[in-house]
Amino acid sequence: MPERDYDWIARRAYSLWEEEGRPDGRDEAHWQTALNDWETLHASASETTAKAGRRIADAQASAQEEGLVITEEPVRPVRKAARSRKG
Repeated sequence: MPERDYDWIARRAYSLWEEEGRPDGRDEAHWQTALNDWETLHASASETTAKAGRRIADAQASAQEEGLVITEEPVRPVRKAARSRKG
């Protein structure tokens, strides 16, 4: 697991505190909820990235089996130089 983003967690805990009407004595509960939210968000992002990687690998393998592999580099559009205006 990567290093926790304590700035994000602190902002989330503060937001939870404000949403609850700024109650006294709930800082630990807000922090724990924010930490759980961060861990859930990170796990979801990691899972999505892994699934995308598998889908790309499957598509590449399928394309190669079908002989659809492109070996040329993609053509990059040529950008025109900005024209200076003479006034």
